[in-house]
Amino acid sequence: MNCGAPADHKLRALFDGIEALYQTRSGLDPADVIQRVAAGPRETLLLREDDDALRVALVFGEQTLHLLERRSLDESLSDAGLGESLPILEGLSHLAYVAEAARCERPVSGLELETQAEVDKLALVLLHRWPTSASTFEQLVERLYVRFELLPGPAELQARYLAANRIALRFAQALRESVRTQRISELRATLRNFWARDMDGKRALAA
Repeated sequence: MNCGAPADHKLRALFDGIEALYQTRSGLDPADVIQRVAAGPRETLLLREDDDALRVALVFGEQTLHLLERRSLDESLSDAGLGESLPILEGLSHLAYVAEAARCERPVSGLELETQAEVDKLALVLLHRWPTSASTFEQLVERLYVRFELLPGPAELQARYLAANRIALRFAQALRESVRTQRISELRATLRNFWARDMDGKRALAA
């Protein structure tokens, strides 16, 4: 996708990538639920139950979306662009996972949402760059889960992010052999298995 294309088109492409990976179809258009804010958190998912329906809003900072508009997807998912793109990947992961949980009528905890988002950002970047070498994979894992920046916030929220990060880091090792042997079908199957599990199941796979 070209630089300068509307952010909505790139958001749809990324969201479609998540749903294609996990073989689900929510019918949602992320552009319909996105709200832009001039200042505040770079990404926030807002949920509200209204007359037995779940209302969703995905809030992004204006600067984050502006950079997505200026860059191609290749640039956004490059090492140089990841810093500003990760909130978008995490937000779209939240949206897809909440939609699937609502379809299945099952509750989802904040930790489960964050843990899946941590895995999804690795999955999206890895598959976008496929095929990739084992060394590049290790560098990406280190970039996402070791050399990351924890933004200021409430202690409870920071603890949740750190817990999700540690689980995703452990689970990433389950993908290493598929990357080394370039078995993309096996890689996708492992990712889909993680997606389908509840929080206890995700912990078990990571362990």
